[in-house]
Amino acid sequence: MIKSTAIPTPTNERILSIDAMRGLALLGIFFVNMVDFHSPWMYIDQLSYWGDQWNQFAMKIIDVLAQASFYPLFSFLFGYGFIILRNRLTARQVPFLPMMVRRLVILFLFGVIHFVFIWHGDILFTYSLCGLLLLAFIKLNGKQLLQIGLGLWLFYAIVFFLLLLPFGSEEFTSQHPEAIQQSLLVYGSGSYVEILNQRLSDWTYVNGGINGVLLIFSIFPYFLIGAAFAKEGWFNGEVKNLPLVRRLLFVGAIGFVVKLLPFLFNSYAFSHLQDSLGGPLLSLFYMSGISLFYYSGKTLKPLEWVGKMALTNYLLQSIISTLLFYHYGLSFYGEIEVTTGILLVIGIFLFQILFSRWWLLKFQYGPIEWIWRMGTYRTRFPLKKHQKGEIVYEND
Repeated sequence: MIKSTAIPTPTNERILSIDAMRGLALLGIFFVNMVDFHSPWMYIDQLSYWGDQWNQFAMKIIDVLAQASFYPLFSFLFGYGFIILRNRLTARQVPFLPMMVRRLVILFLFGVIHFVFIWHGDILFTYSLCGLLLLAFIKLNGKQLLQIGLGLWLFYAIVFFLLLLPFGSEEFTSQHPEAIQQSLLVYGSGSYVEILNQRLSDWTYVNGGINGVLLIFSIFPYFLIGAAFAKEGWFNGEVKNLPLVRRLLFVGAIGFVVKLLPFLFNSYAFSHLQDSLGGPLLSLFYMSGISLFYYSGKTLKPLEWVGKMALTNYLLQSIISTLLFYHYGLSFYGEIEVTTGILLVIGIFLFQILFSRWWLLKFQYGPIEWIWRMGTYRTRFPLKKHQKGEIVYEND
């Protein structure tokens, strides 16, 4: 049972800019994921595969503005919310460790359900593992967390850059014709069981062996950095942090330059640097930009609505997209171009804004968030607004 100190957090205590950042992260991730939803993205050369000039241009825009720029943002926000939740539970004398372990185990199960039954590109599974790893660092202060996070991030970015520097881009082509044909055949015309097996094969390709280790290594640093920011009180909207946020915006803008390097130098090392260094820097630019927007007294309500239901909306994107493209749905897999995919992202995200607004007018949490909280706190509490019950409402 939850102690009586686990009372609702008033809405005005939420850091609304964090909700907006989370909503923006979902939009950016969707632009990248959409290519994977409708095409064998893992097995193609993402530029040469699209022969049409407009599709190649659209892919370059996604590559520069979105690719590897929003999962660091989402990871950062997970670490940030981790500390906010810990602080609020500790202040209410609610045991943090068992509750957080339950929370992460449930996230782990959501991830397994997601990549087995819906879409192979799940990130929740990896986030749950990174969250459990973060527990080992939770007692460190903000400065220590920041130093370790920055150290791991820069080590991954710079060491691999130096190792890859002698190799040209053509030596690391991602074009795999047999895998492309297999994906087109199964997702486009296979049975549900065949698609499930292909989905597991694709998930293993990305997450198995050394790839899984590198995946965690490329995500966990942002958990640490987000936790550090939360412990230091940055991005919390306080006026004293305004000069810092302005400096971070300038630093983040360097990401645009790094993102353009692969178009100037014929070395795979710069493609690695584009994602590992340029992407996170651009995340910092986006976060700082939203924070400064809120400092000006303005808000981004549509992004807030989506961000308050981040888990629900993340899964909803997968459900809608796979139903559009897989054979057990409308079977458009392999028939959609990048430009059409962009239009679909915009349309589906607009629907998610309207759906989130409608839902939050009637209910206190998104449906998946509600299930997540009930499992975390091991109690049932009201979903509809204006009902009595114990609720913890935090920026997680």
